[in-house]
Amino acid sequence: MRMKREHILIPTPRSMFLLVQCTKCNTERIIYSHTTTDIKCSKCGILLAKSTGGKAIIHAKILTRLDSTVSSQQA
Repeated sequence: MRMKREHILIPTPRSMFLLVQCTKCNTERIIYSHTTTDIKCSKCGILLAKSTGGKAIIHAKILTRLDSTVSSQQA
């Protein structure tokens, strides 16, 4: 039995870009949710995200999630 192409589900990625705000100086920055390096604030140097080998531990305040659908609508 063959499946029709309309019925084959394509998995959505679990990673995303996040707009975060530093808890100390309120600087906003866009980071990747599965970053491979530790990310620090460019102004005060406080740790915003720590790499864990998978999903990063976010220490900053997450303002919004940047979806690919939002960027394609603006283009």
